[in-house]
Amino acid sequence: MTTIKTLAEILADMGESISADSTLSSQTLPTSPKTTGQTKRTTSKDISAKPNLRTFSKSKKPNQPIKQDKTNKTNDNHILPNDIWTAVDQHTLSALKNVAIEPIYQNDQKINRLRWLAFYYLSNRELSQQQLRQKLLNKDCDPQMVTDLLDEFATKGYQSDERTAFMLIRESIRRGRGKRYISQALKNTGIQLPYSLDELIQMADIANLSDGTILENQLKSNDNMNDEQKNEVNWLALAIEARCKKYGNTLPKDQKEKSRQLRFLQYRGFEMSVCFDALKYTLDDIDELNFI
Repeated sequence: MTTIKTLAEILADMGESISADSTLSSQTLPTSPKTTGQTKRTTSKDISAKPNLRTFSKSKKPNQPIKQDKTNKTNDNHILPNDIWTAVDQHTLSALKNVAIEPIYQNDQKINRLRWLAFYYLSNRELSQQQLRQKLLNKDCDPQMVTDLLDEFATKGYQSDERTAFMLIRESIRRGRGKRYISQALKNTGIQLPYSLDELIQMADIANLSDGTILENQLKSNDNMNDEQKNEVNWLALAIEARCKKYGNTLPKDQKEKSRQLRFLQYRGFEMSVCFDALKYTLDDIDELNFI
């Protein structure tokens, strides 16, 4: 005659046989088909057996990778940022600390646009550094990139404040402007050179670039002048020519006419003494006067 063990006796027998070194196949508990649907009763042996089962269920499974805390990991190797998994040793890291960090412009489109604009403006006419900077900033260019570009252009000779000053002087003389006008024009362009205005005018090579003004005829009629004399500007002759082109080759007759022509010469930038002398002569008198 076979005896049927109760659920408590089965669990008690299993609790004695199960240990911490058991395999994973022993996790499943056998159930008796006759106990299905019956109410389970717990005994003191059941309570002592359950902690062993819970402890086994929380144990790590074999062949499972162990997670390491990267925050507390200490190693001499360093990982570069931006997911670039390249190890850098301590010696290389200390050497990199002494290297100066320079800005790298990664947007080549902005650089190409900036250089194109700079060459475009300089191809039309000579510009001072201040003028070129303002034009580029008006096109929403980066200020630091503009500064670096201007330094490069000045070093390579693409842009020169000295050439701009000479261009302004020659252009002003062709248009019949005086010395005060030239001085103000240099200030407006932001040109600051270690020369006086008279030195800049002599360095501007007026002898070869005075065509279109009365100075051209004066230079042709005086072949005996040296190079220094040829580069000296006859401001009185320029003032007489500017007044006669505006009001005719006649002298002013009344005080009102004199005042109007005097204001015109002042507006042209001639000095006051030159303005008063220009009211006394016409173009016919220039050849008879010794201006040198």
